[in-house]
Amino acid sequence: MTRRPKPRRGAVAVTALIAFSALCVLGATTAFAFWSSTGSATGTASTGSVLSLTTTASTPSGATLVPGGSAPLVLTITNPNPMPVVIGSVQLDTTRAVTATGSVGVCTAPPVTVAASTGLTLAAGSTTTVTVPAAVTLGASASSGCQGATFTIPVTLSGSTA
Repeated sequence: MTRRPKPRRGAVAVTALIAFSALCVLGATTAFAFWSSTGSATGTASTGSVLSLTTTASTPSGATLVPGGSAPLVLTITNPNPMPVVIGSVQLDTTRAVTATGSVGVCTAPPVTVAASTGLTLAAGSTTTVTVPAAVTLGASASSGCQGATFTIPVTLSGSTA
């Protein structure tokens, strides 16, 4: 009688389980390496330029400016920038002359001052009209020749981006 060896199914199953376990461990290691990373880099950026505001200044219809008195100033301001701008102050532009036309007499170098704080925020790409009360003052020393004059008063706006 010949003995037949019994099949060793248990050993094959253990070997397959070990191989499967090894694949799982390798898979977990691979997944960990895929989701973990370290490194460093450098980059550059540049800032843009702020565009000048466009401003038209006038006094309201019917407003009069008398020696020693003040009048409101109406500003129409266009902000072409892609960000809001805050106007902090309005002042006389001393680099340009105040001129007078249509006066009853000679009106040269009229003593005009402009000073006001606004705190006005202009939205990006918008045009806004604002009245600043008592912003323009005509000095008491203004000559009587300035009566009836229309003044062209250059102003400067100071502010910052919001």
